[in-house]
Amino acid sequence: MPVMSSTQSNQQKPILVFLGKDAACGIVSQLNENGYAATAVSSIPELFDALRSDRYCLAVTLRADIDMVRNIKPIPVVNLEVFFHATQPAAKSVQASKEFDSDAFLRRIAALREPKTGRIAAQRAPAANETVIAAAAKASRWRAATSLLLSRRATSGAKRAD
Repeated sequence: MPVMSSTQSNQQKPILVFLGKDAACGIVSQLNENGYAATAVSSIPELFDALRSDRYCLAVTLRADIDMVRNIKPIPVVNLEVFFHATQPAAKSVQASKEFDSDAFLRRIAALREPKTGRIAAQRAPAANETVIAAAAKASRWRAATSLLLSRRATSGAKRAD
């Protein structure tokens, strides 16, 4: 029997979707169609039980419920609302509506499901001159702070000598 690393087992955990029943079913079916295991819950007791089970690697919910999810269990949470964008209809009499950006949503899910080591390796390492510039700027800030501190001590010491 092959041994799975914690990263591999985390990638196999399903995604928890905490929304109203209709919205949750739509998101779960979209995730399933794209190869992700997902489960929907619609009530707070279901959410609590699901998160305490330690079966889920991340959650999808609305902005108002993010803190509640994180207070139950500190897992990554996707705010579904950021993937809705206003669309302007051609006719002025028709009200503006919102369109769901499913491509961006799925890219976000994929990024969160990627192992952390992969995410770190994908970040660009700073060039040598960027590292030197950052170090010089840090040293300059330290020199400025130190000279300010010493000048304040010198002036307060001079006042006491009077």
